[in-house]
This record gives sequence, C-alpha cells and structure tokens, in this order.
Amino acid sequence: MKFIHVSDVHLGIKPDEGKPWSEKRAQDIWDSFAEVIGAAVELKPDFLLISGDLFHAQPLKKELREVNYLFSRIPQTKIILMAGNHDYLRTKSYYLTMEWEENVYFFRQEEPGHFDFEEENVSIYGLSYWHREIGEPVYDSIIPEDLSKINILLVHGGDPQHIPYHPKHILENGFDYIAAGHIHKGGQQIPGRAVMAGSLEPTDKNDVGSHGYWLGTIDKEHTDIHFHPVKKCEYCHEVYPVTGKTTNFELCEWAKTLLAERPGYQYFRLFLRGKVSPDTEFNTAKLEEFDRVVDVTEQLSPDYDYEKLKENYKDTLLGNYIEEMERRPQDVVTKKALEYGVNALLGYKICR
Repeated sequence: MKFIHVSDVHLGIKPDEGKPWSEKRAQDIWDSFAEVIGAAVELKPDFLLISGDLFHAQPLKKELREVNYLFSRIPQTKIILMAGNHDYLRTKSYYLTMEWEENVYFFRQEEPGHFDFEEENVSIYGLSYWHREIGEPVYDSIIPEDLSKINILLVHGGDPQHIPYHPKHILENGFDYIAAGHIHKGGQQIPGRAVMAGSLEPTDKNDVGSHGYWLGTIDKEHTDIHFHPVKKCEYCHEVYPVTGKTTNFELCEWAKTLLAERPGYQYFRLFLRGKVSPDTEFNTAKLEEFDRVVDVTEQLSPDYDYEKLKENYKDTLLGNYIEEMERRPQDVVTKKALEYGVNALLGYKICR
C-alpha cells in the first residue's frame, strides 16, 4: 500500500504579516498543498493522510471549496482527514456541513474511531479536536480491532496541552504506522514506524530547516518512508560576530552579500552577537528594510575593563558595586547583573 503523509499545512495563515512578502508567503502555502496534490496525481498513492491543522483557523466555505476541488483531482486516492488544535471543530463549523468528495474520509468526533478499507486490508484510526487543548493521552489507549490488517493511527499532538503520546507504547498496542502531526519540525520518531510529518511549509520565522511531505509504502512486514522537501520558503538564522570595530556599513555589506549568495526562497533572521563598547548603536532598522530579512536581534554585551573601572571609581557606588558582584559566585545570573548594573550606573542602555 502506498501513501502520502502530510500535516500542519495551515492554509489561511499569513506569515511575516506586515512584511512586503507576506501575501506571497500566504499564497505559497496554498501552492505547496496543490503541489502535494499534483504529486498524488502523478504517483497515485492509495491514501493521503492529513494529520491535522490543514487550516490555520476555522475554514471559510470558499476555502473548503478550494480544497475539495483539489481532492477531486485524485479520485483514485482515499483522503483521510482530521481537525487539529488550530482548526478544531465547533457546532457550526463548516467542516461538518461540507459535502466532501466521495474519496474523503473525515473524522468528525473527538472520540477515537476508525475507517476500514477491505480492498487494501487497511484500518485507519483517529479523531478530530473539538477543543483547542486536550491534555489526556488519548492515543496511548487505542487498541486496533483486527491485528491481521495494516493498522495506521493518525495523531495530532505530542506536548502536554495537545494529546501527549508515547510512540513505542502505541506500536506495542498493535499499530503498524503512526502518522503524526502538530510539531512543525518533522522527522522519524521511530524509523519506519512513527513519523512526525512537520509542517508542509514553515509558518513562523522560528520554523527553521527543511519542510515538505512524506511518501511511503507499507505492508505487515515492512515500511519504507522517504521525505520530499517543498522549497518555497526556508527560514535561516544567521549570526554576525560583532566586535568593537564593527560598523553599520560593514553590517549592511554582510547582509547584501548574504542575500545575493543565497537562494531566493530563503528568508533570514539576523543575530548580531559579541562584545562592543557600551555606547555602540547599530542601525538594525536599516537592516530590516532589506528584502527577505525578517528581523534583526542584538545579542550584545559591553566590553568593560572592570579592573580599570574599579581603579577609576574607587570608593564610589560604581566601584563598590563591581567589587560586591565579583565576590559572589560567578554564574550566568551574577555576570548579567554585573553588566546591567554597570551599564545603568554609567548611564548606558541596558545590554541587548
């Protein structure tokens, strides 16, 4: 049996809202889902497994019609769909009144259920969220009814507020594959048996690394699963090691070179990290004007000569403060307190 596994598409989200490329990013996510459907047209998998949060919020009627049309393009593929914690069901949800294509199987209840497919000898278990948070480990207690079938469990969760679960325990219950979603960083939790799909596209500037979908084949003895990246967007975190000699022109040149050398689908968070003179001010707003720069974060500490400060400010509040902080255990908190206190007493901005 061949399948595609995808999760956390978040149709309707507008990443990096306020940035010039926000609308493009929103459309890219729709186009990426259409790309998955295109792969299904070509590869003709038996099942398309969608492990929750197809939409970023309650879907509009027009959004459901768009998705249903895409589903109509792959009538040979059975689509298994659940609602996650972002698009969770409500009494008046359009999810429930949608007239889905015949190949769509939608979990409507928060209680676990299953769909049986005799031709493929497959049973697929799952549920839909009816609340934003579910703290009980519901999945750990589900037992397949017929162990002779290929038993698959659709999962959306993995943290204390969203159905915590234990992949090893679920597999010991008799499941052959766990098709998981919710955590946006994907990967194989148990090789060949339990996969967190990750988000199809990054939806937030902290969703770093590759994103995409999974293509697999499974029978009762063996599972073969591979990741297929979708590269319409990739967020990258880049660090510039600043010193006391670093200038604004230097930082602009670095950013320009970075943007010119890297592919156009990459977007950047820039981090300025190092020790500088306490009166240093970098023009981060200028850097944030560059195309594909999401934001700039300063992680700077003052380059003080504490021995010289003690000598120059002997028997003053500043000199006494430095001596007192140096007598304390030199852990992270003490070192930060020393930096912040000296900055404040000298009249500089708090360390960034």
